[in-house]
Amino acid sequence: MKSKPSSVAAHCVLGVAAAAGAVATSCSAPYYSLSNAPASPISQPLRPQFVSYSFEPAFWTEFFGEPDSPRNLTFTLLNHLHERGARPIIRAGGITMDSMVFDGSQKASVVRTEDGKGGIYKTTVGPSFYQQWDHFPSGTRFVSTLNFGNASLDIARGLAAASHQLQRDKIAYYELGNEPTNYPSSRWNGSTVAYIAQWQNFTGAIDAAINNDSHGRWWASSATTDITPLKVRPSDLIPAGVSSTGEVGQYSIHSYAFATCDPARAARATTANLLNHTLILHYADTEILPSAQAAMAAGTEWIIGEFNSVACSGKPGVSDTFAQSLWTTAASLAYAARNASSVYAHQGAALKFQSDQQLNTPGDDGSPGFSSYSLLYPVNSTKRGEARVLPVFVSQLLLAEALIDDGSGGVGGYRIAALGTPEGLSEDQFAAYGIFGDAADGSGLKLAKLVILNVKPYYASQEAPRGTVSLDIGKHRGAVVKRMTAPSVDETDAAKVTWAGQSFRNGNAVGDVAVERLRARERVWLRDSEAVLVTFKE
Repeated sequence: MKSKPSSVAAHCVLGVAAAAGAVATSCSAPYYSLSNAPASPISQPLRPQFVSYSFEPAFWTEFFGEPDSPRNLTFTLLNHLHERGARPIIRAGGITMDSMVFDGSQKASVVRTEDGKGGIYKTTVGPSFYQQWDHFPSGTRFVSTLNFGNASLDIARGLAAASHQLQRDKIAYYELGNEPTNYPSSRWNGSTVAYIAQWQNFTGAIDAAINNDSHGRWWASSATTDITPLKVRPSDLIPAGVSSTGEVGQYSIHSYAFATCDPARAARATTANLLNHTLILHYADTEILPSAQAAMAAGTEWIIGEFNSVACSGKPGVSDTFAQSLWTTAASLAYAARNASSVYAHQGAALKFQSDQQLNTPGDDGSPGFSSYSLLYPVNSTKRGEARVLPVFVSQLLLAEALIDDGSGGVGGYRIAALGTPEGLSEDQFAAYGIFGDAADGSGLKLAKLVILNVKPYYASQEAPRGTVSLDIGKHRGAVVKRMTAPSVDETDAAKVTWAGQSFRNGNAVGDVAVERLRARERVWLRDSEAVLVTFKE
């Protein structure tokens, strides 16, 4: 039941981690009661693979280097996640996988064929592209991505055979084609049936070529949510029989609610719109959920095979700020509550041929203009400056620590459910999720953790004091709070953005871990533009 805010102000103590350089102050904040009863069905068990990543293959070397010279900054971030129990699956996917070919004699992992100004015509991978998978953290698995854009069975089969020969034990899934909704309309003339016929022809031939090892492990769809003549979302493909012989292991759909692909959409990609929690849920329920429900009704898993905040490589000043940390947390939790098996956050750089109206471009010298929504800028570049981690990375640590079973979730692992918004708080600016695990006494599920987000934007230029809310989270025997925070929502320096008191601008953790230990019945407070993870004692 929602309760009205008390007329008595609750005393709270504001403090930001020392790494952010803030001085603790006292305050009075209105308080609200948060009901810990699920407001939505409790999800299926969450897996260590929930937080996963998609990397544009044309820029693989920039992110990961070569087998004999790995890109340590990227691997350091993956190691932080593995240390917390996450086991991300890596998809070498995106638009450039549909210009990808395999050359067994090539020494370099990736060679781009370009126009000299950042336009990529072909992405050629050699054996070392697959051999480098051995350098990832132990237990990492991959999606073998195959070119469907060239409509060449030989090219697609060659990529599949190379990945299978070199790394068969590390392949989790196979994917044929990226976003067929963006292919030339003449390819299938808007016919879902024609698309399925060619897709099944290719997947069947590839199955036969690699001893049927890919059968039952194909991703299907990989469509965007754009309205196009070709209808190939999972909700379209499933009733049309795309998995009539059991090819499909997971149904993939791509999620980008905003874009900078043209001026009109770029104007709507604002921090305020990005962090409107009502809009996040509306997009999930109208554009994604019908396909998710179709997949689950067919007894098959569904995933967000590629997603991020702002399509066409993000929006500087929005997706490279702390706002991206809050958005990524909120969107990922929304999909977890809707039973996504994994969500693949996309990493890449501006693609000149993606749109002739897009906001983002490569560097003037044709070098990569790395996407401002990525976890990091992996190398120095003329467009983005020095290599560094971006503010969004701390959200991945929050998600890993919140969702990955640390041994107390029980046999099935943790489950998640949305909680209601307390009366008096705006549903546009607040979100809370309960994380449930098996009770030690076998009595069923119990509340183990809370993730709470106050996504009301607080800007650095704002003259009004930063708002704070205090939440009564019910009776507890003490709990531990970890905080994701920054001086403002538009902070771009990851050195000032912290998770549990630590920042990660250069990959390594800076600062001591800071946790807040609550006394029994003590309230939890959040300032505007903050998120917390509350872990209850057993």
